[in-house]
Amino acid sequence: MTVGLDVPTSGIVEVPLGGGQDGETIQFRIGEEFGACRLRASYRQQFIDTMGPDFFAALCQVRDIMALSGLHPICYGASLDVYCIDSIRRTGKGLTAYQLTMGLEPGETDMVGIFAYGPDVCPSTVVDQKRHYQSWLESLPA
Repeated sequence: MTVGLDVPTSGIVEVPLGGGQDGETIQFRIGEEFGACRLRASYRQQFIDTMGPDFFAALCQVRDIMALSGLHPICYGASLDVYCIDSIRRTGKGLTAYQLTMGLEPGETDMVGIFAYGPDVCPSTVVDQKRHYQSWLESLPA
Protein backbone atom coordinates (compact mmCIF):
# COMPACT_ATOMS: atom_id res chain seq x y z
CA MET A 1 0.00 0.00 0.00
CA THR A 2 1.27 3.46 -0.89
CA VAL A 3 -0.08 6.64 0.66
CA GLY A 4 1.53 10.03 0.44
CA LEU A 5 2.47 13.07 -1.53
CA ASP A 6 6.03 12.18 -2.52
CA VAL A 7 5.26 11.64 -6.22
CA PRO A 8 8.10 12.73 -8.48
CA THR A 9 7.49 14.80 -11.62
CA SER A 10 9.35 12.15 -13.61
CA GLY A 11 9.93 8.43 -13.30
CA ILE A 12 7.80 5.31 -13.07
CA VAL A 13 5.05 4.47 -10.60
CA GLU A 14 3.13 1.20 -10.39
CA VAL A 15 -0.40 0.77 -9.04
CA PRO A 16 -2.88 -2.11 -8.89
CA LEU A 17 -5.08 -2.73 -11.94
CA GLY A 18 -8.78 -3.06 -11.22
CA GLY A 19 -11.15 -5.15 -13.30
CA GLY A 20 -8.52 -7.74 -14.10
CA GLN A 21 -6.79 -10.66 -12.44
CA ASP A 22 -5.62 -10.48 -8.83
CA GLY A 23 -2.12 -9.06 -8.63
CA GLU A 24 -2.17 -7.29 -12.00
CA THR A 25 -0.63 -3.84 -12.08
CA ILE A 26 -0.35 -0.85 -14.36
CA GLN A 27 2.83 1.17 -14.74
CA PHE A 28 2.79 4.90 -15.35
CA ARG A 29 5.80 6.68 -16.78
CA ILE A 30 5.58 10.32 -15.72
CA GLY A 31 7.37 13.12 -17.55
CA GLU A 32 7.14 16.53 -19.12
CA GLU A 33 7.58 17.35 -22.80
CA PHE A 34 7.07 20.57 -24.72
CA GLY A 35 5.54 22.26 -21.68
CA ALA A 36 2.91 19.54 -21.27
CA CYS A 37 2.56 16.69 -18.80
CA ARG A 38 3.07 13.32 -20.46
CA LEU A 39 1.75 10.08 -19.04
CA ARG A 40 2.53 6.69 -20.55
CA ALA A 41 0.57 3.77 -19.16
CA SER A 42 1.52 0.16 -19.76
CA TYR A 43 -0.45 -2.92 -18.75
CA ARG A 44 -1.20 -6.34 -20.29
CA GLN A 45 1.23 -5.62 -23.14
CA GLN A 46 -0.81 -2.53 -24.06
CA PHE A 47 0.33 1.06 -24.02
CA ILE A 48 -1.54 4.35 -23.72
CA ASP A 49 0.35 7.58 -24.27
CA THR A 50 -1.34 10.86 -23.30
CA MET A 51 -0.40 14.48 -22.79
CA GLY A 52 -2.32 17.10 -20.86
CA PRO A 53 -2.00 20.47 -19.17
CA ASP A 54 -1.41 18.53 -15.92
CA PHE A 55 -1.00 14.93 -14.77
CA PHE A 56 -4.54 14.65 -13.38
CA ALA A 57 -5.97 15.56 -16.82
CA ALA A 58 -3.62 13.05 -18.49
CA LEU A 59 -4.68 10.36 -15.99
CA CYS A 60 -8.34 11.07 -16.80
CA GLN A 61 -7.58 10.48 -20.50
CA VAL A 62 -5.93 7.14 -19.68
CA ARG A 63 -8.89 6.15 -17.50
CA ASP A 64 -11.40 6.95 -20.26
CA ILE A 65 -9.53 4.68 -22.66
CA MET A 66 -9.10 1.87 -20.11
CA ALA A 67 -12.80 2.00 -19.19
CA LEU A 68 -13.65 0.76 -22.69
CA SER A 69 -12.06 -2.57 -21.66
CA GLY A 70 -13.58 -2.59 -18.16
CA LEU A 71 -10.24 -1.84 -16.51
CA HIS A 72 -9.13 0.95 -14.18
CA PRO A 73 -6.14 1.94 -12.11
CA ILE A 74 -6.63 1.67 -8.35
CA CYS A 75 -5.18 4.94 -7.13
CA TYR A 76 -6.42 8.11 -5.48
CA GLY A 77 -6.50 9.99 -8.79
CA ALA A 78 -9.16 7.51 -9.96
CA SER A 79 -11.16 7.49 -6.70
CA LEU A 80 -14.72 8.79 -6.62
CA ASP A 81 -14.14 11.15 -3.69
CA VAL A 82 -10.85 12.63 -4.93
CA TYR A 83 -10.53 15.60 -7.25
CA CYS A 84 -7.74 17.90 -8.35
CA ILE A 85 -9.04 21.39 -7.63
CA ASP A 86 -7.70 24.27 -9.71
CA SER A 87 -5.59 25.84 -6.96
CA ILE A 88 -3.42 22.74 -6.45
CA ARG A 89 -3.68 21.75 -10.10
CA ARG A 90 -1.69 24.80 -11.17
CA THR A 91 0.93 24.68 -8.43
CA GLY A 92 1.46 20.92 -8.28
CA LYS A 93 1.04 19.96 -11.95
CA GLY A 94 -1.95 17.83 -10.96
CA LEU A 95 0.15 15.31 -9.02
CA THR A 96 -1.81 15.92 -5.83
CA ALA A 97 -5.53 16.17 -5.24
CA TYR A 98 -7.98 16.51 -2.38
CA GLN A 99 -9.99 13.72 -0.83
CA LEU A 100 -13.35 15.47 -0.53
CA THR A 101 -15.89 15.29 2.29
CA MET A 102 -19.40 16.56 1.56
CA GLY A 103 -20.09 19.93 3.17
CA LEU A 104 -16.47 20.55 4.21
CA GLU A 105 -13.68 22.58 2.66
CA PRO A 106 -10.58 20.42 2.17
CA GLY A 107 -7.47 21.02 4.22
CA GLU A 108 -3.86 20.03 3.98
CA THR A 109 -4.56 16.69 5.66
CA ASP A 110 -6.99 15.85 2.83
CA MET A 111 -4.27 15.98 0.15
CA VAL A 112 -3.25 12.75 -1.56
CA GLY A 113 -0.87 11.85 -4.35
CA ILE A 114 -2.87 10.88 -7.44
CA PHE A 115 -0.77 7.74 -8.00
CA ALA A 116 -0.79 6.74 -4.34
CA TYR A 117 -3.32 4.14 -3.18
CA GLY A 118 -4.81 2.78 -0.03
CA PRO A 119 -7.78 0.80 1.29
CA ASP A 120 -10.10 3.82 0.99
CA VAL A 121 -9.74 4.18 -2.80
CA CYS A 122 -13.19 3.93 -4.40
CA PRO A 123 -12.58 3.39 -8.15
CA SER A 124 -14.91 5.30 -10.45
CA THR A 125 -15.30 6.51 -13.98
CA VAL A 126 -14.12 9.96 -14.93
CA VAL A 127 -17.75 11.05 -15.43
CA ASP A 128 -18.86 9.79 -12.00
CA GLN A 129 -15.85 11.41 -10.35
CA LYS A 130 -16.70 14.77 -11.98
CA ARG A 131 -20.36 14.41 -10.87
CA HIS A 132 -19.25 13.70 -7.32
CA TYR A 133 -17.05 16.80 -7.42
CA GLN A 134 -20.02 18.89 -8.63
CA SER A 135 -22.16 17.47 -5.81
CA TRP A 136 -19.41 18.33 -3.33
CA LEU A 137 -19.32 21.92 -4.63
CA GLU A 138 -23.09 22.19 -4.16
CA SER A 139 -22.79 20.81 -0.61
CA LEU A 140 -20.50 23.59 0.58
CA PRO A 141 -22.05 26.30 2.76
CA ALA A 142 -22.74 29.54 0.90
